[in-house]
Amino acid sequence: MATTPTHVTPKCLFCEQQGHTSTAFEDTVFNNKTFEYIQCTHCGLVYVTPMPNDDDLIKMYPVEYQGELVLQSLGNYTKLLDRIKNIGKFETLLDYGCGGGRFVAEAVEAGFTVTGTEYNPELVRNLSATQPRAAFCTIEDFYKGKELYDLIFLSNVLEHLTNPKEIMLKLKPRLAKNGLFVLEGPVEYNFNLTKYVRLLIFWLRKNLWNKKANHTPTHVLYSNKQNQEAFFKSIGLETLYYHIDEGNWPFPSSYKASDTIMKKLMYFIARTSVKIGKNFSFWGNNFVYIGKVKE
Repeated sequence: MATTPTHVTPKCLFCEQQGHTSTAFEDTVFNNKTFEYIQCTHCGLVYVTPMPNDDDLIKMYPVEYQGELVLQSLGNYTKLLDRIKNIGKFETLLDYGCGGGRFVAEAVEAGFTVTGTEYNPELVRNLSATQPRAAFCTIEDFYKGKELYDLIFLSNVLEHLTNPKEIMLKLKPRLAKNGLFVLEGPVEYNFNLTKYVRLLIFWLRKNLWNKKANHTPTHVLYSNKQNQEAFFKSIGLETLYYHIDEGNWPFPSSYKASDTIMKKLMYFIARTSVKIGKNFSFWGNNFVYIGKVKE
C-alpha cells in the first residue's frame, strides 16, 4: 500500500520560492510512495513533491529505460547542427545525459569531437562498444575531470533533474570561452490545446473519480517558455535562440496507432493543436534553447 510520507515542501526547482498551489495533475504512486504535482505561485513551474530520493531514482532509471542504442546517424538533428555551425566554429561537444546515443551519432558524423555521459555504468559500457568514435564516461567520472567543451548539450534532460540549478551551475565552468549551452526537450506546461484537454481529463479523474495514477514520475517538473527563459537568465546565461514547436506527444502520433475511439479523438485533438500552433510562436510543447554565458 502506498504511503504519503511526511515531508517539507521543497523550494521551486527554478526560482527557489516555496509558495505553491495544487494542480489538476493526478497524484501518482511509485515505489510505495505517493507523489503530488504542485505549482509554484511565483514562476508557474509544476513539480513533484516529495522529490524522488536515490532509491526512487535507481528504480526509475534502469538501463533499459533508454531503449535501443543508436548505431548510426538518423538525420534528426541536421537543422540544429547547421544552426550551431552558423553561430561560430566549435569542435568539442559534451552530451550530458546522452541516453541511447542518438545525438552523439549525428554530432560525430558532423565532425565534432564528442563525449557522452550517463549515470548508469552498464549503459556507458554499452555505448562505448556501440559508438567507438565517441568517448563515454559516467556522470561521476565526468565531474572528476577538468576538460572544457565548446558545446554542452542536454536533450530531454532538464525535466528529469531533481536539482536543475545545481547541475547547470556545475556545468558552467566546464564550458570553454565563447562556448554554448544547447538544450531541447518538452515544455509540458506551455500553452497549447492539448495541454488543456489533458488538464481537463486529469481534473475529472482526480476530483470527480478520486483516481491516482500509477506511472513513474520521471518528469519531475513541467515547465513553460516563460519560466524556462527566466531560469536560464537566473544562472547567468544569455539567450541566443529559443524556439517552441509542437508534436502530437503525449497523444497518439498516428491515426493507425489509435486503437480506441478515445485515442482516435486524442489524435485529432493533437493534430488540430499542431496546426493552430504553426501560427503562434508561443504555442507548443517542445523547445530548443541556445545560450551563452553572460560576459
